[in-house]
Order: sequence, then structure tokens, then C-alpha cells
Amino acid sequence: MGGAVNCPSVMNILFGYIILTVFLVLVCMEPNQVEARVESPYPPDYELKALHEIAAELGKKDWNFSENPCNNKSSWFTLPPTNGSQAINNSTVTCNCSFTNGECHIVVMYVLLVLRI
Repeated sequence: MGGAVNCPSVMNILFGYIILTVFLVLVCMEPNQVEARVESPYPPDYELKALHEIAAELGKKDWNFSENPCNNKSSWFTLPPTNGSQAINNSTVTCNCSFTNGECHIVVMYVLLVLRI
């Protein structure tokens, strides 16, 4: 009446530890966050033409017309002055890109020019 003891084999124990380890690694890993940036569409041609005319009239040469003025980058966006400093030649173009047809329109243009006499 001696019964055989059911002992798991070493392979079964190792396999169980491997499965448990892989499971814990997958559960504990922080998922990578992928950030997708969608470039704003350009404003209509008549607004870009108006920007060219304004730049020519004011003698502004720091606007980069090869870039989208609605992307809030480089020459189209100047950070506001900090700690009481004055921004010289501040140029900021702000667009509204929330139109239902997906268009962006220039809604605000801030231009500060320092004239030296």
C-alpha cells in the first residue's frame, strides 16, 4: 500500500519560474508612450500673402516664410520677456486651428519694433 509521491520534476519547476518571471516583467514594465505630433496646416494663401506684404512694409527680415507660421516655432513665435527684461523685435503670430474644416487662420499678430533715430 505504499503510494508513490508525486514530485514535480526539476524541469517543471524551472519552466514555472520562467513563466512567472516573464509574466512579472511584462506586468511591471511601464508601457512606452508614443507621442504623435501633427503639424498644423498652413493658413490660406491670402493670409500668407498679407504676411509677406506686412513684412515688406515693416522691413522685417527675420520671418522665415519657408516655415509654417502656425507652428509656433522659430521666427514666428517669440517667447514673452521674463523677469522684467524687454523683448526687442518681438514677433508672434498666433493661429486658430480649431475650425471644423481643418483650416488654420491667423487670428493675432504681435509685432514690436524698436526704432532707432
